[in-house]
Amino acid sequence: MHECGKADQVHQYDLHDEDGDRALVPCSKNAGGQNDFSGMIHIETIPEGVHITIHASDDEVTMGALGSDVKTRDAVIVYPKGPGSKAIEVPLMKTKDGYTGDKIVMWDDLGKLNDEGTKIDIAIFDHDKSSGKDAEELHVALAVSTGKSCEKAQDENPQTMDMGSKGKGSPDLTDAQLGAPMNANNGALVTNCGLANDAHADICVGLKNGKPLGVSVRVTPGNNKVAACIDRAARRLSFPVSPKFDIAKTKF
Repeated sequence: MHECGKADQVHQYDLHDEDGDRALVPCSKNAGGQNDFSGMIHIETIPEGVHITIHASDDEVTMGALGSDVKTRDAVIVYPKGPGSKAIEVPLMKTKDGYTGDKIVMWDDLGKLNDEGTKIDIAIFDHDKSSGKDAEELHVALAVSTGKSCEKAQDENPQTMDMGSKGKGSPDLTDAQLGAPMNANNGALVTNCGLANDAHADICVGLKNGKPLGVSVRVTPGNNKVAACIDRAARRLSFPVSPKFDIAKTKF
């Protein structure tokens, strides 16, 4: 059996996580099943989108009480929450102690990429028909995101003016200096991510001490896969160092 995750908690997943992540699912809401029905979700970013693998443990499967055809008794539904929200049934395969299923949520099915990102609800329903019990449910909420946006970073770092320090310290960085890392190598930042010749990308990076604090990427026509790739590359750039909060913008 898996450990029980915390109830009413949204699990945050970084779309740039190279190793993927896992979320323990809160145990069954059904009082009678809390000790025999548990699960774990593994999330990873792949070229096609977000790969979600569900592992559920059920004592009644281990004991053979559910029979051999697990698909007729259990259903796993994934709900991407966003524009054009839809429910997706995930096929199940029986294992020695429960069942497993996986689904790829395609890039185009994701809504917002940064800040709170896109919420995905995963529910696992176990229909213990042979035991006469009510259906048990496991549920976990995921928020998949590329990270903090440029705009949020700006809100968290308001500019202040110290009248007594006029003329002191280093001069402000120019727009050309701030944008240089993104425009280097003939726009490799976007070409390496597959930005089409007839597409456009608007990039905003909020930074301080040479390090990005927030990134926003808008690709037209919309392409979440390309936008996420550019976002990841921009967060890894080194910018001119200044103790002040700066905004670097560029367009391709």
